[in-house]
Amino acid sequence: MAFRAEEVKMNRDYFAEKLRAEKQRNDVLKAVNGEISYDFVLLDTRGKEAFASGHIPGAWSAGLEELEGVIPQLPKNKEVVT
Repeated sequence: MAFRAEEVKMNRDYFAEKLRAEKQRNDVLKAVNGEISYDFVLLDTRGKEAFASGHIPGAWSAGLEELEGVIPQLPKNKEVVT
């Protein structure tokens, strides 16, 4: 099955945008461990009980049911990582 040129371009554009929009797990871990500096908000969406039982230091807590109310409080000048 051969892809048409327009399909190849659409796939390339999709994955390029996906890579720009995602933080790599290792980057988050290094930032949390203080190995690199970072300028993002880590948003834990698991819910209050799960957050209370253990979370990454500095993370914000907002369960999915609370997300709509938390969004206006998020900094506009920082990337949000969930």
